[in-house]
Amino acid sequence: VNAAGPHSYLVNELAGVAAGMSIKTRALRVEVAHIPSPEGFDFEADGIIGSDANIGGYYRPETGNHILVGSEEPECDGLDWVDPDNYNQDVSDQARVQAMRAAQRFPSMNIPNNVKGIVDLYDVTDDWIPIYDVSDLKGFYMAIGTSGNQFKNAPVVGKMMAALIDYVEKGSDHDKNPLRFKLPNVENYHQDLRFFSRRREINRDSSFSVVG
Repeated sequence: VNAAGPHSYLVNELAGVAAGMSIKTRALRVEVAHIPSPEGFDFEADGIIGSDANIGGYYRPETGNHILVGSEEPECDGLDWVDPDNYNQDVSDQARVQAMRAAQRFPSMNIPNNVKGIVDLYDVTDDWIPIYDVSDLKGFYMAIGTSGNQFKNAPVVGKMMAALIDYVEKGSDHDKNPLRFKLPNVENYHQDLRFFSRRREINRDSSFSVVG
């Protein structure tokens, strides 16, 4: 199973399966700002996770009474596609911009002169929706293109991939007769895995952002 994250497209190229895919993946460099909570407010204990399209970002509590502020890829921000083995891991002015946007919601929040943060990579598909699928190479499966928003789905994705592998290894043709996976905790609902196909058309209903 290719679950190589930002290196997924390189692994697919090594396996010779990229040509059989209409949806591809790329590595996107992203920054998250790490800001102290406003004075007198325990954001770690009392804050919430917020998604705010008006400021083009999200925020959530962090250990040490801090706030993590990330981007939801507004049109005014460019996307930084990179080589996953060679990219700038230093926080830039982008983190400060995200902190300033969050300050519109927390007016008493002080922005440090040197904004701290995290720089890392998303494994992004053309429509920001993951690929959970077989490939053109027998026995080679993919759980890739998670686009920064699938960490919370990891437990069910593991079960779904296990079901897919079992389905195909027992002789079923997933491309012709896609697996419908019964979600274990949702009554009377089966997820059609064509939604995550490597051969799908770009989903124009996507947010084309980390929101998914």
